Amino acid sequence: MPIRNEPVIAPVTLISGFLGSGKTTLLRRLLQHGDHRIGVVVNEFGALGIDGTLIAQSGAGLLIELNGGCVCCVAGSDLILALETLSEAGPLDAIAIELSGLAEPGAIIRQLRRADAPLDTVVTLASTVDYEQVITTSPLVTRQIQLADVVLLTHGDLVDANRMRWVATQISQLNSRAPVVPVVQGDIAPAFIFSPRHDRDIPEEFCHQPSEYQAVSWQSDRPVQRSALEQTLRELSARGLFRAKGIVFCTDSPWADEVHVVAGRMTFSALRLTHEPSPLCRLVLIGSAAAIAMAAEMLNACIDSAERIADWQIRRAAIA
Repeated sequence: MPIRNEPVIAPVTLISGFLGSGKTTLLRRLLQHGDHRIGVVVNEFGALGIDGTLIAQSGAGLLIELNGGCVCCVAGSDLILALETLSEAGPLDAIAIELSGLAEPGAIIRQLRRADAPLDTVVTLASTVDYEQVITTSPLVTRQIQLADVVLLTHGDLVDANRMRWVATQISQLNSRAPVVPVVQGDIAPAFIFSPRHDRDIPEEFCHQPSEYQAVSWQSDRPVQRSALEQTLRELSARGLFRAKGIVFCTDSPWADEVHVVAGRMTFSALRLTHEPSPLCRLVLIGSAAAIAMAAEMLNACIDSAERIADWQIRRAAIA
């Protein structure tokens, strides 16, 4: 009986950072460069693979999603299998693992070391806009920064130079070893990210309790009214919603919108999808139990009227 050779796993880069720090934006920009053959593993705390859908839009041909929990906890046993599956489909220059915002990178590093998988770099993203809020939210944020080989400062286009310098100083006090590099919209050379830097000892165990947050997924095959959805997301944020992301169709536009909410900041961006999703609208929301408990009912109330949906369908058909 032939013996199956174990696949040679390509060098791994971990992309870490708290909820809404810009990990998916970074990965999408890296893939758009097209000068590296990159396999991608996406881990999401929620049950719906929103990030995977967005990354696939950027040309990720080799993509595996591990949803429904942090890869360091619930989906941890699947990680090495995912790396082997990607490597078998290679050859690859690198594998990027986008961790859930609630994942503890030390647990992933230990898994990779036990499997003798090559770890190149641990990249942690930190938002300059809400740094104080997230650093006091959970000790996990400090841990993500301390284990980084490189820290990328994101959302610098939303703050001034003094604010950037202050956040960079705070991060350097937590991790003096890692360079702190500002990026805007994930724009950075792939060669800077995919390069061997990690030479640390195996990190100690860390008490990791993502249960301080809850997640809920919401889906609908009917479009929503934009103003109602915006108001609902603002109300949920006031009640403890920290992060929301997804793809929705609103009846004032034939195109989809990519929706992001982070610590009360909300953006809707037009998105030209390569194929129509099913269901039409998908959102993942992460936050306090109080916000999550009422999210589905409030979002259902945002679905537009049958008459307005019928008009929207006619307008969409006219440009198809």
